Amino acid sequence: MARAANTHRGEVSLTLGPRRFVLRPSFSAIIAIEERLGGVIGLAVKASRGEIGLGETAVILWETLDKEDSADLAEEDLGAMILEEGLASVSPVVGDLLATILKGSRHASE
Repeated sequence: MARAANTHRGEVSLTLGPRRFVLRPSFSAIIAIEERLGGVIGLAVKASRGEIGLGETAVILWETLDKEDSADLAEEDLGAMILEEGLASVSPVVGDLLATILKGSRHASE
């Protein structure tokens, strides 16, 4: 079972089916997202317009996922779980992560 998210560190919880995950927008996660998808400011704009797709959602969640709590999970499995849960129910979490990246974790709980 995943540990509780620490909002003071900018962490966010995500429940997909019976599993709960902790997502953290660390420096290395942000760099990986930018390498795979482009700048996070552009992604945040797309998210605010409701234009983030399944692939982008899966990448953002995968790169911020606490790998210790999900060592048994492959990226494709996460994508399937997102699809099963529904993109609309996962999108607010992506928005929260991107907002934390833009504002900084110091302001995450505001």
